[in-house]
Amino acid sequence: MTQKLNIDRIWWRNVQLGEFYNIERNPSSIEGGGGSLYIEIPGSLVTDTLKFLGFDGDGYASFPGITINASVVGQPDESGRIEFSKKEGGRMRISNQNRRQQNSQRHPAWIESRGFPIAPDDIRNKEEAHKSFPEGGLRIYIAKTVGGDFYAGFTKGPRPVDMHSNDPMWDLYPEVKIVGGIIYGT
Repeated sequence: MTQKLNIDRIWWRNVQLGEFYNIERNPSSIEGGGGSLYIEIPGSLVTDTLKFLGFDGDGYASFPGITINASVVGQPDESGRIEFSKKEGGRMRISNQNRRQQNSQRHPAWIESRGFPIAPDDIRNKEEAHKSFPEGGLRIYIAKTVGGDFYAGFTKGPRPVDMHSNDPMWDLYPEVKIVGGIIYGT
């Protein structure tokens, strides 16, 4: 029997098709290098993300970057680092998420053996990546317990038809397409 966690809140992000392509493609496939090898946190989520991470500074301007250690949902003995860093334009990112990048830090909750979707190694663009992208979307999430521990997981596809609205995962399948957010008091 697995231990039930007392979750304080869940931070989640709806992974866009372009981000999926960028975290799956060969990092050297863009001439001259470059390209986004991370999952972006748009400006609309930055303040809530900083609060979720427990950052007590004076806001985004003083944010130095934070790396957390998060266990895998359902496998608490396995964990990995998740690095949050600043990005131009008042945005943030979860760094180093391209699975083929030499210094990839893709969290072990977000890998193929756990069911996380992958694209063929030879994909060249978003249109080709779309064939591997789950119908109904892909969402990564990080749960924070009342005690301050972190757990990472993901959902993909549409909301399960047998899921009830009182299920803690319900809000990870929003009726309208939104970029992400915080779910409180699950």
